[in-house]
Amino acid sequence: MSDYELIKESPLGGAEHEFDGVTVAEVTDQSLVMVALPKDRAEDIESAIAESCGLSIPAMGQSTRSADASLTLWRLQKNQVLAYFSYEGDDAEANLAERFNAPAYFTDQSDTWGMIRVSGERSRDVLERICPIDLDPNVFTLGSVSRTVMEHIGTIIFRDGDDSYVLLTMRSFSRSMLHAIEVSVKNVL
Repeated sequence: MSDYELIKESPLGGAEHEFDGVTVAEVTDQSLVMVALPKDRAEDIESAIAESCGLSIPAMGQSTRSADASLTLWRLQKNQVLAYFSYEGDDAEANLAERFNAPAYFTDQSDTWGMIRVSGERSRDVLERICPIDLDPNVFTLGSVSRTVMEHIGTIIFRDGDDSYVLLTMRSFSRSMLHAIEVSVKNVL
């Protein structure tokens, strides 16, 4: 028997930085599970999700949030949704599969991504320097989600509040993304 023990670590060690009007913080209390939607079972899956948590499959580039705000579904591709939810256990995939009770395929993506929340009254100003999509509140509305590239790094951006955005990037690029955001903050503020 091995004497080694695996210890769960977040990509950025729980980084959190306060600036004048902007907070940049690693998101560590959310799980991310990809839910693949087999085309021949789409109606069954949608009704199971609606029955289990009152959510519908969102339109492309949008999200739907549960009434208690504990679960959000993001739609970035035709045949899948991403479930972003509060869960601190070690089996997010099984937890969501049981919760949905839907004939879909579930894959835990939580450890694959570094998640960073940029929030505060100047958050949009900071992100507009590095994000090529239009973040105007009338265009990138509350609940919008999109894939983009920021500072040559593939990124998913989700607007989760009036002045709050969650950025996801591959775990190995997390530190580079955090650095890009911090440089943008210093240039803007």
